[in-house]
Amino acid sequence: MNLTKKMQTRQTQKEQNVMKKDFTKKNLTKKNLIKFLLTSVLTLGTGFTAMGGQVYGNVDEIQGNTISGWVYDTEEPDSPVTAAVFVADSQGNIIQKTITVADKQREDVAAKGYGSACGFSLTMDWSSLPDGAYTVHVVAGNQTIGGKHQYYKGEQRLHSLGTFKTTGYCPCRSCSSGWGARTSSGAIAQANHTIAVDPRIIPYGTKVMINGVVYTAEDMGSGVKGKHIDIFYNTHGEARLQGVQYAEVFLLN
Repeated sequence: MNLTKKMQTRQTQKEQNVMKKDFTKKNLTKKNLIKFLLTSVLTLGTGFTAMGGQVYGNVDEIQGNTISGWVYDTEEPDSPVTAAVFVADSQGNIIQKTITVADKQREDVAAKGYGSACGFSLTMDWSSLPDGAYTVHVVAGNQTIGGKHQYYKGEQRLHSLGTFKTTGYCPCRSCSSGWGARTSSGAIAQANHTIAVDPRIIPYGTKVMINGVVYTAEDMGSGVKGKHIDIFYNTHGEARLQGVQYAEVFLLN
């Protein structure tokens, strides 16, 4: 082999080595990119799973200066939930926001299949506010849970209709026999708003307050007779949690 051919052979081998290194480098870069993307997807997937937990709860009552209720996260059933409790005036202006941790024992909630250490209680100084209507609601995990409870300071324009049996229903076929969220009055049922009633006792369109939440009579049911009210919920789990209760019902004048 002459000198020229040797030089050409060496140059060819050198180019092949460079190409091999480039190919290996590109493959490694590609592998690293794939690895990074997989890691990102797994991380995001975990984040979305954690954020996807269903949060249940309720503001049970406003007794004097005490607001109490419970919050439960299905994704982390044994962990206390941090929630924000908002108080708004009749114009919807937020006048107080309180951060609370739902970690008090609630055996009544645990008995229905939810966590026991999920209760909360906080103090609201109503004396510093002018007379009027106020609403209280709770946000946890970027979700509003339970209803918007009404609190009236000063003269209350309420009339008691007596004690009613209250139950819960949802859009599922088991609860609504295929009607879904459609109601007998033509309205679309909404949680924290719609109730099914016996129209002979409570006419359609009537607004009543139950445990601090204001509802509108928009539906009826074959099993809802006399002093019985069926409260609409978005999910079967929430309707099941309602169970059978008895509460005083107030007519809003």
